[in-house]
Amino acid sequence: MLKKDFDLFKQKYKENCKTESENSAILELYSFILKNEVVDSDVWTVGGGNDDVIRILEYYFLETDWKELETELENWSTNQLEIFTESILEGSGQNENDEFNSTMMKRFQLLKKLLIIGEERDRYRNDIFLALIDNIEFLNKCKSITLEDITEIANYFNYFETIKTENIKDDLTIQTLKRIIEKASS
Repeated sequence: MLKKDFDLFKQKYKENCKTESENSAILELYSFILKNEVVDSDVWTVGGGNDDVIRILEYYFLETDWKELETELENWSTNQLEIFTESILEGSGQNENDEFNSTMMKRFQLLKKLLIIGEERDRYRNDIFLALIDNIEFLNKCKSITLEDITEIANYFNYFETIKTENIKDDLTIQTLKRIIEKASS
């Protein structure tokens, strides 16, 4: 979306519009989220909204856009960040099974940024973190995750303290993290 088109669009949603970007790819993504953030949650859960967000990321975003989006996320409202988090965790894209898994890894990098923003907003156990707990299997889709990256995520879950206890056999989140850490270690 071009900046001049977004400026017209922005007038309708000026109360909730928090973006400061002029990047056309980011404005395309942001306008979709802005337009749908206050509608029935079915748009996101069963209406394909999450998949639409992923398609926008796959088709509109170049390498520089992904980097700029990481910075721009800090301007978004908490609700917009939570919607975006759900989208990158739950949404399906065309390139998820590609050999290099690049879109998934870019989504993973955004997830790391979202967790940091949630923590900075003094909401450590916020909906961004809770969305990751609910969608922990997303991490399995990130084929080229490094040990350093998964360790960083595991720290949010107090993984290294938790595995010292005996009650982890039934904990899906901890078991998933354990598998990914073992895979990244080998």
